[in-house]
Amino acid sequence: MLHNAAMIHRTASAAAACLLVALSACSGGAAQGRTGFDTDFTRIAPTGYVDMSLDFSNPTKRPVTLQGRLVARDASDVEMPDVTVTTAFGTEAGRAIVMPGGSVDFVQLQGARAGEVRDVTFEITMSAAIDVPVATEPVGVTSIDAQGRELDYDMLAEQVRLENPNVAPVHIRVVLMVLRAAEAGVPQQATLVRDVTAVEVPPNGETTIELDPTTKSVLREQGGTGFVTLRAVPAP
Repeated sequence: MLHNAAMIHRTASAAAACLLVALSACSGGAAQGRTGFDTDFTRIAPTGYVDMSLDFSNPTKRPVTLQGRLVARDASDVEMPDVTVTTAFGTEAGRAIVMPGGSVDFVQLQGARAGEVRDVTFEITMSAAIDVPVATEPVGVTSIDAQGRELDYDMLAEQVRLENPNVAPVHIRVVLMVLRAAEAGVPQQATLVRDVTAVEVPPNGETTIELDPTTKSVLREQGGTGFVTLRAVPAP
């Protein structure tokens, strides 16, 4: 199975602190930015983990959302403006919450020179503190069949069970990622990303969701040639 951690929960209150920061890019690989919201890009991950990961750090004691620009860079650390960078969960666009400590997202590259990208950095423009409880543990995702039996692979899932080990509820987006077939020396980038649903998972509890027909179809069709995975993303 492929791994990579993530976690979180809900809405930005009107009183939430907003920091506007117009600054230079955090430098990737192990980026150190002046705001402390650093990033760390991993192009090809160790066996058992998902490639093209981008870790976002959060040095504060509060959950936050971030806004900013992702920048592709070549082996000489030169910016590549002809390559478009997005993420599966939309962390750079405020669509995923970054808990104290940090969270992970997955990069998607588009452009003729995408294969030359060796780093991705984040130029932050805004951070917003979110009025939700801190989730210290990730919400677990388990694929199950129609009889409620756990599955080793997401490809045959009929339902997913979300398990929240935290003492507060967590608002979760379930996201389907389809990764390209493995090829030596080439990152397994996500070729398709689809939001499945959003749900609040109760504290120290679980929620089971029936997958919609489209999601099941994508899992079956794409799982035969690539790799499919369902992820729980804490969301505002």
